[in-house]
Amino acid sequence: MGLVNDGHPFRLETACDVGLRPFQIRHALRSGELRRVFTGVAVDGRAPDTPELRLRALAQVVPPHALVADHTAAWGYGVDTRPPHMLHDDRPMIVVPHGRARPVNSRAIVRQSTVPDADTVEILGLRMTSPLRTAGDLLRLAWRPHALAAADAMVRARVVAVDEVGELVATFRRLPGTLQAQELAPRIDAAAQKHGESWMRCRIMDAGLPRPTLQHEVVLRDGRWKYLDAAWPEKRAAAEYDGREHHTADPDVEHDRARREEVTEQLYWTFAVARYERIFGTDDSFERELGETLKVQVRPRRW
Repeated sequence: MGLVNDGHPFRLETACDVGLRPFQIRHALRSGELRRVFTGVAVDGRAPDTPELRLRALAQVVPPHALVADHTAAWGYGVDTRPPHMLHDDRPMIVVPHGRARPVNSRAIVRQSTVPDADTVEILGLRMTSPLRTAGDLLRLAWRPHALAAADAMVRARVVAVDEVGELVATFRRLPGTLQAQELAPRIDAAAQKHGESWMRCRIMDAGLPRPTLQHEVVLRDGRWKYLDAAWPEKRAAAEYDGREHHTADPDVEHDRARREEVTEQLYWTFAVARYERIFGTDDSFERELGETLKVQVRPRRW
């Protein structure tokens, strides 16, 4: 059986054009035969999730005078920069030039701005902020920890380079969030393996603690290598982020405990463990614990 619409995305309101009736669409979405790409746009569930397919799906909902931007542009370039609260929001993020009408429907998250032509690209007939401008905009407009995580992810994916991002944000003038972007750009590090590690590093450095070395290697007595999320080798101190997805089941918790205990007993390292609540909650014990270990005065929380 061939793919629905030959595997190309289509708007649900025109599904009759691809031979589907409303009740068939509802059943197919529930069963996974179709998957929703954006609000009002679906594709055959067997179609591979490629950057080209993502761009073709975007072309179904983005007005001709708008630019794909921010997290959606990054997603179009193959990098998922979305923070947790946006993981289930399937509306694309777009920029509409000043003086042009904003879409009134709820199919997109819209902001107005003027983006120089040099900071735009056109792919498959779709206009987007360039990878570099996308990274710069996320650094200035996203919440601090999410902004750093987004930039880390784009550099890690080699979509942009650290130096390029720094040079771009240095040219920003009178744009909202410019100061934040210029503060965060020097902190970008491709060695961060997941968003949680970036959130943790943002908290660490905002607290006035020294920048850690990421993915630091240590060697146990039997020659096995261990990698520490964030480390200060001269102090034999480390901080690690235990996310909800891979570090909450009992076997995972026991594995993490045994691993750190082994490093502590053999190499005399001290660990501070960060979890989502310790990074984003009101409890400041994480940075105070690190501050005591590193002998550094901790600044009050900024976020």
